[in-house]
Amino acid sequence: MTRIIRAAGVPPYLCPNIIAHLNKRHAKPIGQKVETITTLNNKPLVEAMFELRWGLDGAPGVGVDPHYQLLIGLLAGALKPHFPFVERLPIADVPENLAPYAPHYRFRTNPDQWPLVQLGPGLLTVNDTEGYIWDEFFPLCAKVLDALFAVYPNADDSLRIFECTLRYIDADALNGETAMAFLKKLHISVDVPENLFADGRIDGNSLGLGLSLAYPSIEPKGLFQVSFNQGRKNDQDALIWETQVLSRGADAPRETESLKAWISAAHDTMHNWFFRQIDGELLEKYR
Repeated sequence: MTRIIRAAGVPPYLCPNIIAHLNKRHAKPIGQKVETITTLNNKPLVEAMFELRWGLDGAPGVGVDPHYQLLIGLLAGALKPHFPFVERLPIADVPENLAPYAPHYRFRTNPDQWPLVQLGPGLLTVNDTEGYIWDEFFPLCAKVLDALFAVYPNADDSLRIFECTLRYIDADALNGETAMAFLKKLHISVDVPENLFADGRIDGNSLGLGLSLAYPSIEPKGLFQVSFNQGRKNDQDALIWETQVLSRGADAPRETESLKAWISAAHDTMHNWFFRQIDGELLEKYR
């Protein structure tokens, strides 16, 4: 797996007091798909993840899933044909009400192999790395959802889903250029007026970047977020960008088939965004 490290002291939810411009020249009407490119031989993908969260019983922050201990064994049995290796994480030693919505168990084909499935109190994720292919990832998510709903006791009523997320993390080495310059290749420009440095007390050479943007997602209904941070990839300075669609509360689907449809719609939205964003020099680089 590619190793990435975010720049220290730059949380993804913070952005500089600057003006960020999103180049909209690639916009297409809603529902119109960008031409699909099946394979990028040099894709920048670090990780793809589908995440599902459901409600716990009890006070916020210390709630419990009354079926969780039973669910561990039931889900392990249901996934065993595809993921026979079960990895118990150190956090599983912590009382579950003190560590909700965190992975406690991983299910793999073999040690250190991807893709994998993660389970914790109120949490289920499906993760893949550089070997990700959508035509394999989506059926895997569908199988895992089928397994969850099949083994969770009285799932239609007891599994109170309130949030689902599809997330992609990409990273590319800067190779000596600034993060600001690389950002322009993604059709986003950041303007910091020179007069802000006029008194000479601050050097105008940027040392890092942390930028987060959020927009309403129309299809599927929810929130679209993209963040950019300077960090490290394979021991090289890199720009790391994270793209996700999140639906919460009333916008989050709660049934198996509607969840599968949501994953497909969220993927289409981010697929279109990604290929518009890398259009030009980066697309040729990643082919």
